[in-house]
Amino acid sequence: MKIAVLVIGILGVLLGIIVSGISLALPEFTSNRVNFEEAMIGVVIGGLIFLFSLLIAIVGLVLVIKNRKKE
Repeated sequence: MKIAVLVIGILGVLLGIIVSGISLALPEFTSNRVNFEEAMIGVVIGGLIFLFSLLIAIVGLVLVIKNRKKE
């Protein structure tokens, strides 16, 4: 269970990076049909996903380390 928390956190971090990266690339790849202000919505959401998932990954890492020290 503790490993699952860590894996979910890491996958969430990757998702946040991907969402932010795609949102930043949208104005360039769509010949400015999507302006930067519209793309910022995705960047902010991706950043929030990243931060929340980073917190989950850190909690999972702490749980895994504590579990290994008990053994």
